[in-house]
Amino acid sequence: MLRRKSSLLLVLGGLLALSSSSRGDGDPSPAPTSEVKAGQQALLGAVDEITRKVVAIRGLPTKSTFARGVLSRQEITQRLKERIHNDFSPEEVKGEALVLKRMGLLPLDADYEKLLFDLLSEQVAGFYDPYRKTLYIADWLPVEMQRPALAHEIQHALQDQHFDLKKLAKPLKSEGDRQLAQSSVVEGDGTAVMMEFAARSMGTDSAQLPTVLARLGRQMMQLALSTTPSLQQAPPVLRESLMFPYAAGLEFVAAVRGDKPWSRIDAVFRDPPISTEQVIHPEKYLSGEKPWRGTATALTSLPQFKEQRRDVLGELMFKVWFGKALPERDAEPAAAGWGGDLLVSMTQPGETLPLVAVLSGWDTEKDADEAEQAAQKLVLNLTGQAGLTGQTGKSGEKLPAPGKATLFERTSGDRAFAVARRGQRLLILCGVPAASTSAVVAEIFKSWTMNPPGQAAP
Repeated sequence: MLRRKSSLLLVLGGLLALSSSSRGDGDPSPAPTSEVKAGQQALLGAVDEITRKVVAIRGLPTKSTFARGVLSRQEITQRLKERIHNDFSPEEVKGEALVLKRMGLLPLDADYEKLLFDLLSEQVAGFYDPYRKTLYIADWLPVEMQRPALAHEIQHALQDQHFDLKKLAKPLKSEGDRQLAQSSVVEGDGTAVMMEFAARSMGTDSAQLPTVLARLGRQMMQLALSTTPSLQQAPPVLRESLMFPYAAGLEFVAAVRGDKPWSRIDAVFRDPPISTEQVIHPEKYLSGEKPWRGTATALTSLPQFKEQRRDVLGELMFKVWFGKALPERDAEPAAAGWGGDLLVSMTQPGETLPLVAVLSGWDTEKDADEAEQAAQKLVLNLTGQAGLTGQTGKSGEKLPAPGKATLFERTSGDRAFAVARRGQRLLILCGVPAASTSAVVAEIFKSWTMNPPGQAAP
C-alpha cells in the first residue's frame, strides 16, 4: 500500500512566492562578472535592512541570523523540485493525478507533475527553506523589484524561528484539507506583512487598515496571477489550490487580527485552523467549530479492489468540484454547508483509473439538499450529460427533489457515477462497476461512518 500523504499541489502552493515581481521572461543575458557580484551584494545587503523593517511591522524579533544565498531561476526551481521529490514518491504523484482525473478535475491526458512545475518555474521569485534554514533570492531581478517578496520570505524565516515551520510544512497523512488550512496561516501572515511593508514604503499608515489591505491584496494577487500564461491555462483545481493560502489566508489573518495587535496571530500559529472551512469562515475558527470525522473499511462488495489513498477534500475542494457543473455563484453556497468528508480511492489489477468514493456530512438538512442537487449535476457533467437548465436535463428529464432519490446514477461505459443520500450524509461515487453500485452504496452507509464531533456512530 502506498504511503498516504497530503496533496502535492498543496505543498507546492506553500512554496510559491506570489507577487507581481515574480514573473519574467527567463534569465537575462549574462552580465559581466563584476556586475553580477555587485548585484548579488546589493541583494544580500538589502536582506538585513528589510528584516529590520519586517521585525518592526510584525513584532517577531530575530533570534538568530539566517543563511541567505543568491541563485538563478534554474537553480531555485531545482532546489524546489528536490524539496518536493524528498516528500513525494513518483507513485504518490501518479496516484494523486489519477484520483483527480477520475473526479474530472484534470484532463485525462494531463501531465500533472509538468503542470505543477510549469507553474512553479513561472511564479517563483525566491523562497525560504525551513529545512536548510536558508533564504534563497532571485538573481534575475533588481533588488527594488524584489523588496515586497523579500519581506514576505523574511517573515517566513521569522515564523520558523518562533513557530517551527517544518512542523507546519510537513505533509500530513490523509489530511489535505488540514494541510491547506495550516498553509493559509503561514502564507496569509507573510502576505499581510508584505502588504503592510509595501504600504509603509509608500508612506501610508496602514495600522488601522488590515481589512482594506486584505481586500487590496486579494485583488492585486488575482490581477498578477491572471496575467501569467501557465496559470491562465491551468485547471481550476490547480489555480484555486495555489492561490488559496495567499488570498484566503490573507483575509483570514485580517479577520482574526481585526484591530488587535499582531500577537493575536502568534496565538493562531500555536493553534492553527484545521479546515479550509475555518479559513473561509473565520467565525467558525473563532468559535472552535470542528469538522465531522469519517471512518472507512474495505468493501466486501468489491473484494478485488484495494485501497490506494485517503484524503479529506474540504469546503474549498467541494466548491471547485461543484464548479465543474455549476457557475461559481452557485458552487460556492452549495459547498458552504460542508461539515466534513472522507475520500477513499481504490484500484483493481489491470486498471488505470481508480474508483473514488467520497462520503460527506453537511451542517443542516438544507445544506445537504443543496449539496445533493449540486452532486447530481456533477454526475451528469462527468458522464457527458451536462447542459441542465434549472433542474431539467437535455432530454427534459426532471431531477429528483432533494432527499427523495434512493440512488441517482448515470453510467459511462461499464462504470457508474452516482449520488446517494441518507439524512445529512451524502455519498458520491466515481467509476464504480455499474453492476455493483447498489451493493456498494448499501455497504458504505452501513459500515462507513461520518459524524459530527462528539457524536457516536449510529
